[in-house]
Amino acid sequence: MSGLSEKHTMRLAIPALLLVFCATLGAQARLRDIVEISGVRDNQIRGIGLVVGLNGTGDRSIAAKQLAANLLKRLGNNFLPAQINPDNLGVVLVTATLPPFARTGGRIDVTVASMGDSTSLRGGQLVATQLVGFDNRTVYAIAEGPVLTGAVSASGATGSKETINHPTAGRIPGGAIVEMEVPQKMLAPDGRVVMHLRKASYETAKNLADEINKVLPGAARALDGLAVEIKLGEAERRDTVGFLARLGELKVRVAPRASVIINERSGTIVAGGDVVVLPVAITHSNLSISVKEAFDVSQPSPFNNSGSTEVIPKSDLTITENSTPIRMLPGAVGAGELAAALKTLGVSPLDLITIFQMLKEQGALQAELIVQ
Repeated sequence: MSGLSEKHTMRLAIPALLLVFCATLGAQARLRDIVEISGVRDNQIRGIGLVVGLNGTGDRSIAAKQLAANLLKRLGNNFLPAQINPDNLGVVLVTATLPPFARTGGRIDVTVASMGDSTSLRGGQLVATQLVGFDNRTVYAIAEGPVLTGAVSASGATGSKETINHPTAGRIPGGAIVEMEVPQKMLAPDGRVVMHLRKASYETAKNLADEINKVLPGAARALDGLAVEIKLGEAERRDTVGFLARLGELKVRVAPRASVIINERSGTIVAGGDVVVLPVAITHSNLSISVKEAFDVSQPSPFNNSGSTEVIPKSDLTITENSTPIRMLPGAVGAGELAAALKTLGVSPLDLITIFQMLKEQGALQAELIVQ
């Protein structure tokens, strides 16, 4: 009898943890960085276009042929879709953001993405495309120009292929000319301006109104945790832009909601400095699982004609638990103290995420828990 043994060990790889604690208590920010003016906003516009000049990487669908035939017909040339070779054509969705106060004749960037089976838009040229609003009638801009993908794709004769970045989507910087302006209603007819906080907070809204009232007494009031209304006087109405520019430099004490944000995919945890953990006891145990596989060869005894040589697998499974003493948090602590306590436990990213979730369920974590 002879044996042949080979060992394999299975190990679990866990990504490194990035734990960030942000001090937010008493933080101040400029007014212009935390608010939007009601009635002043971006607008999304889009259209269906045709990219030409592709190097054999275009669509093979009937849609590309039909779109090209329609384009040629508008230019006074009649071709049937069947007469058009779509290898160098691609049907794309063209989108853009029309910023507030965009004027007729101004230029904006556009994004182009393939809608068919085109393998690459590299080197293509977008034919003039109308960009409309959600009413699908009003044309706000015309887009045209070379598509920049920033992608490289190569393939070999044996079928191997390598692609860097995303070749079926690209941008055209300044590729659209604004044809129609969108009216912005910054000032209401009765002289009111409403500011919206980017992050709702009753305390921040109150602080914002208080700071504005220092400049224009009695003019501002918080409507709720998101909106602050300002009644402008005659002088401020005559120079609304100048007045809002001066307000934009005001420093406002920001009071965001206490929150802990967890990204399980990357193992990142971000906790605000105002996060509070009530008295609690935490313990953590590590489980180490080791699987070893061995292969034995069984041979028949000499002069035994009825037996055969066989390979017999053999597995050895070992589970080891390393216990850690209980860590007590006798009083309410902040994010820094919690970080120090968890560090002594030597927890992994996945374990730390579980601990935060259990603290929230137990009621010890006095913060909003957001898992992404």
